[in-house]
This record gives sequence, structure tokens and C-alpha cells, in this order.
Amino acid sequence: MTFRLSLCAVAAASIAACPSFSAAQSGMEPEFAPEPQASEASYFDSLPVVLTVSRMPRPQNEVPAALTVLDRETIRATGYRSLDRLLRLVPGMMVAKERGSEQWVSYHGPNRDSPQELQILVDGRSVSAAYFGSFGRNSFPLAIEDIERIEVVRGTDAASYGTNAYMGVVNIITRHTAEERGATVSVAGGTGEYSEVSGRVVARSGPLGLRITAQHLRDEGVHDLNDSRDRHRVSLRSDLQMGEHDELTLLAGLTDIERGTGYPDTPFNSHPERDMDTREHFGHLRWRHAVSPDEEFLLSGYYAYERTRNEWAIDNGRLSFPGGPFSIPVNDSFTTRRQNLEFQHNLTPRDGLRLSWGAEWRRDRVHAPFIFFGRSDPTEESRRLFANVEWRAAPQWQWNFGAMAERFQNDRTRLSPRVFLNWLPNETETWRAGYARAWRNPGVFGRHSDVRIIHPVLGLLQHRFVPNEGIDPSRLDAFELGYARRFAALQGSLDVRVFHERIRDQIQREQASNSLPALVPKTILPPSQWTNAQGTVRLEGVETQFDFRPWQDGKLLLRHTLMRARAGDDGTEESTPPYSASVTWLQRMGAWQSALTLLHVGPVRAGTGFSPDFRYTVPDYTTLDASIAREFHLEGGQSVEVRLTGLNLFGRHQELANFPVQQASGSDEPVNRLDPQVMLQVSARF
Repeated sequence: MTFRLSLCAVAAASIAACPSFSAAQSGMEPEFAPEPQASEASYFDSLPVVLTVSRMPRPQNEVPAALTVLDRETIRATGYRSLDRLLRLVPGMMVAKERGSEQWVSYHGPNRDSPQELQILVDGRSVSAAYFGSFGRNSFPLAIEDIERIEVVRGTDAASYGTNAYMGVVNIITRHTAEERGATVSVAGGTGEYSEVSGRVVARSGPLGLRITAQHLRDEGVHDLNDSRDRHRVSLRSDLQMGEHDELTLLAGLTDIERGTGYPDTPFNSHPERDMDTREHFGHLRWRHAVSPDEEFLLSGYYAYERTRNEWAIDNGRLSFPGGPFSIPVNDSFTTRRQNLEFQHNLTPRDGLRLSWGAEWRRDRVHAPFIFFGRSDPTEESRRLFANVEWRAAPQWQWNFGAMAERFQNDRTRLSPRVFLNWLPNETETWRAGYARAWRNPGVFGRHSDVRIIHPVLGLLQHRFVPNEGIDPSRLDAFELGYARRFAALQGSLDVRVFHERIRDQIQREQASNSLPALVPKTILPPSQWTNAQGTVRLEGVETQFDFRPWQDGKLLLRHTLMRARAGDDGTEESTPPYSASVTWLQRMGAWQSALTLLHVGPVRAGTGFSPDFRYTVPDYTTLDASIAREFHLEGGQSVEVRLTGLNLFGRHQELANFPVQQASGSDEPVNRLDPQVMLQVSARF
């Protein structure tokens, strides 16, 4: 009760903090610097339109969710070169690195191993990995310069996007080829042997627009780890206007990654230092048919492929073993293929009523003999039918009803409903209240992973991962109260979200009791499996997002999250940080542009690897990022920008633990600390 009262107090204080101002929603203004004497009327005329929440383009104050939007100018001003860094600007988002090449991204969680509750979309294409179902570990397959904006739905959006949108959606929308023209060349270098070379060309011929982007990036990661990355990627976007009502868009990309991973002296060489390489490619075709301003049809299909090579050898190391020394080759290489088809129809049957409905089919196929022992290429098909209805029952009252009927192979059809009511007492304020349900499918990895280490003479050494065919999807019931207000005098906006979320059958990794008899004792290398946790996990808290312009050409982004988890075990309760806060200051001074971000994250017991009896909490940390840029305009319309960016400027700190490595250190002192990084970038536009 005390905690709930404190949440209400924080929410009330946030809402009442600036009672006499008015403004625009966060991050959605078309330009970084506003007009010096913009009138209040013109300010409200530019109410931002967002696409993600209900699949319909709607003004941000009318959507049934809390939303954070990072527009192109904000993204550029920060100097950030990766998605995981940008997502740190989203309240409630926990973004951490255990090493340079792996990102750990979770919204609320709770999860102590591999977060799998966010849907990551790029122009409507899911890039959530088919193998783990989580945020990709290798590389973000897109150049930052190609991004128009990022819309983050804070809270479940399963009614629109299904199981992977269990806790939220990150929708990256790339720039249309009609919005730019010309070429850009960029080179960068920095500490940790960071280097980057990239080029972009955008051309248009009549109704056809084309953009090609190529990049090469390299860095050494954390200096005392086998953590180097060498990345090559090429992407293409083509937009063809086929008459007044039709547009065809083609998106394609290829990514090649070589990276170091592993640690020295792991038991039986089970996770040794080694090199991995990954190749990914995709093709995505979309057709949009606009019948009228009130009706449109959308049809899209894409194919995505990933191949990862990951090989090493397990040996007895320093331990004596019956039969003498041994070395067993391990091939943990895998390939995944995803096919997806989607149809959507948006229409306005009458004034005050809008409808979006559609269907989706997806097929994931995985080839991973080491992970799925004795099982040939597990495949999972899913079918979805969705609908969202927006009804303006009265001038100030708006209902939103949504539902997703989703069926996975070998499972029953499950329904994810949503109902929200928005009260808009005036043009500056919105109150919202709602309920939504979501299901998270365990996937082929959760149900069928069966990893066995077999000695050619002695037999089974370890049953590392045990399948669990009977695991159930976890269920989330989310309740939300929200308040949003625009402040014209400050050219800013406030959004407060108070939430209560209940998770049943939470999917988590635990020690397996039904593993096969093996030669290696379970106390040395414990077998594990994905299971449903007993009881209910409850998450409750408040998120505050306040963006405003206190002076000309300056902008402040304030984020604060207060959260508590309650569950049947301490590990789950402590796997979410109790608080986090950040302040970002963006400033333009003529041809100069600067950014400062101060981030503080509370202690959290979260990490990678499996060590069931080990307890370790990552200490709270504070970090500072800074960027400063100067633009030079040349004759003929060309320009050159020189940018200096620094990350983690307060020194080395730990964000995420690898539990087995931390345990092996025999100390409570954090290992795998991230280093400060400084990089200089020069970009030329032609």
C-alpha cells in the first residue's frame, strides 16, 4: 500500500509540476530548432501523427498507449551510432551490455537471462531473432542515417503485433526516398580501435526513388576480452509511385559480421575464446493502395535468412578424467529462415469511427543440430487475425478496442484483447485508462532445445539443455493509467504512465531435474531448461517523460522510472532495477550542436549465462555521454560536419554480469566493465 501511495504521489507531483504551461509531444517535431516566435495556435496545429500503436496513423494524444518518439533530428543530435544507445532515452527500458558485441534490451522484464518480450520492427519487418526470439545479439542491420524516427510503445501491444509485442514494440521507420537526395560519405575513428566508413546515395528518376547505403565498422570491444567486431552491411530502399493511389516499396539488405566471443579457463572449455561469423540477408516488398484519404489497403511480404558459424572443442582441461585426456569438437552453428505475409485494411466507415483489420502468416525454420539433438530442422508456423476499432463516442471521449487472435503450431488459438478509454477535456490534455492481455510463445528454442555433449567412447558427458515439450505460454494482464499534457509556453510535453502488470506462467531458465544420467557431475556443469515459474509475478510502477525547450535552440529530455517487482523468489524480484533516471540536454548554437546525457540506473540482479546457485547483483551506476559537432557549408551546396562523441565518460562500470564468469572470479568486485570510448567522425554531404 505504501508503494502504491508513493506512485500516486510521484504521478501527481509530475502532473502538477508545471500547471501553467502548454506543448508538443516528445521527439516528434520536424526540426530540432523551433521558430523563435511560434504562436500557440501554430504549435498545436503540428500535433504529431504516429503509426505504431493501433496500426492506424493517429495523433499521438489519441493513441491507446504511452509512447516515446525519437525523431531524426534528436537521433542525429545525440551522436549515438547504435540502437541500444538510443533506447536508453526511453523510460522503463533497461539496456545493458555484458560485452561490446552483445546488447541486453528489456522493457520492465523481469528476466535474468535472455529478454524475449519486445517486438523490434524495421518498416514493419520483425527483426526479433527466430532462434532466441529476443533482441538480436550480433548487430543492428541498419545505418543510423537511414532512420526517420523510432516509435516505442511502452506497454504490451500484442493486440496489434502478437506474441513478440508481449511488453512493448520498438518500431524503426526509415526515411522515404522522396525526402532526401544526394550523397553522403562518412569516416570515423576512435579509441578501442573503433573505425567506420560509410556511404549513402539517394537518387530519383520520375516516380522512382532509390537509396543505397554501405558501411564498414570495426572495434575491439571491451579491451580485456576476446570481443572484437568487424561488420559489413549494405541496404537498399526503392519507392515507386504507381499512379495516384498506389506505391510499391522494396527493401533489402545484407550484413556480414565477424566477432570474438567466449572466456578463458571455463570448465571443460565449455565457453572458450573463439571467433564467430554471421551472415544475414533479407528482402521485403510492400504495396500500398490508397483508395481515398479515409481508406487504404496494405500488402507486404518478406524473407529473412541468418547463418552463424560457431565452433570449438570441449576438453578435460586441468581435470583428470577416466580414459585420459579428450577433445570433443562442438559445432553450434545454425541457420534460420523466416517467411512472412501480411494484409491490412484501414478504413473510416463514418465520422468518429475508424477501423484497422488484417491477417498475418509466418513460418520460422531453424537448422541447428547441436541445439536440437535428434530433431531435424524444427519449424514453427503462426497465423494471426487482428482488428483495432477507434470510436469517438463524444467530442471528449474516445474508445479504442483491439484484439489479436493468434495460433501457433501445436498450440490452441489464444486471444490478446485491449480496451482503452481516452478523455480529452481540451486540446492540451489527455487522460487514458485501459487494460490489455498478452501471451508470450516459448518458441522452438523454449520447447525443443536439447543439447548433449557426447564422448565417442565414454558416452554422455553432459545433458546441457533439456527440452520441455509441456511448457505453456506466459500470460500478461496489464492495467494502465496515463496523463499527457502539452505546454505551449515551454514548447514541451509531459507523459506520466502508472502501471500494474501481472504475469502468470513466467518463462524462465531453471536447473533441469529430468536430465539424462551423465559423467560430468551436475554440480560442475548443471543442466538447464525453460520452464514456467510458479505463482504470479507483479510489476507496478510509474514512468515520467518530460520534454521541453527552456530557451531558444535548446531542448531537455527528462526520464524517470520507479518500479517494484513482487514474485515468489528473490531472483525474479531483483531482476528489474527499482529506479532509473536520465537527463539529456540538446543545444544548437549557430553552426554548433551539442548533446549531454546523464544516466543513472539502480542495482539489478540480471545477467547472462546459467549458474543456478550463484547470487550476484550488478551495482548501481551513473554514466555520462557527450557529443559536439560543427557544420561547415561549402560552395555549391555541399556541407561537412565534424563530430566528437564520448561514451561512458565517468569511467569503467559494469552494466550486466556473466554469472559463471563472475562466480569464477571469486570476488564481489564487478568484472567485464565497459570502457569509456571517444570517437571523431567527419561527414560530407553532396
